[in-house]
Amino acid sequence: MKSFFLYTLLLVTFTSNALHASQISQLTFAAWNKPDVKLLFVMPKIIDKNTEVLFIIHGASRDVDGYLDLWIESSKEKNVILVAPHFTKTHFPHYSTLGMATHSGNLIKNKDRWLDNSLSNFYSYFKNRYNLETNNYRVFGFSGGSQFTHRYLMYGNDKKISRAALGSAGWYTFINNEDFPYGIKDMPLEAGRIEWLMSNKILFFLGDEDNDPNHSSLNTSVGAMNQGSDRYERGLNYFDHLIFIGEKFNIPFRWNFKSIKGTDHNREIMSKSAMDFMLSDLEYSS
Repeated sequence: MKSFFLYTLLLVTFTSNALHASQISQLTFAAWNKPDVKLLFVMPKIIDKNTEVLFIIHGASRDVDGYLDLWIESSKEKNVILVAPHFTKTHFPHYSTLGMATHSGNLIKNKDRWLDNSLSNFYSYFKNRYNLETNNYRVFGFSGGSQFTHRYLMYGNDKKISRAALGSAGWYTFINNEDFPYGIKDMPLEAGRIEWLMSNKILFFLGDEDNDPNHSSLNTSVGAMNQGSDRYERGLNYFDHLIFIGEKFNIPFRWNFKSIKGTDHNREIMSKSAMDFMLSDLEYSS
């Protein structure tokens, strides 16, 4: 009997995954001066002028399918295109810093590999291809994807992100005079970017048990260790730092903070914790 239930569970899981896989399309984005990027995407039932775009940014595992698959069921009735870019390790080894620096803090001067215009380019493709009339897009990032997302909010070449959820990054770029990518020294923000960043609709989430200082993928460089001993402490310090910046420069800080109880570095739980924030206000697909 135990074997029967195990077989049934495996069969249901396999069937569910197979159904999700059948909904995923992909294309190769090559319309720029950087290496090609594979875009996995899932379409709503009907595309109309109000269809929106939600980017799902993978973590260091670069398991694009796994990250995208988590969102399919919850978004299937919503009028949104899910898009998951695959930044390969071969061509984009430092995607989480937008290709602007190595994790050890060395600046990358070759701007041809920077990803500060990546999402805006991908968004323009979908907007033009499907004649969308919406002018903004959304972004979700967990772990390495959170690193990409918060830096894209800082250094992206547009301000079309209308809503984002990010959290559980291994380390952050603070708005201080530390060397980039730990601070913004030598990589200043454009005028008005801080105000836009802090007033945007952002959900910042952390697992309150994501506190292992010996996690195998944790950045232990001096710059990262100065931010805290583990992901939870670093996240709290980053959020408190933004509060400080808001108070110091009299900038409204409108981010939401969410601590997920009893959760460590778990992408499934953390992704699901952001779905209501990211999807609830979207129109239903007719």
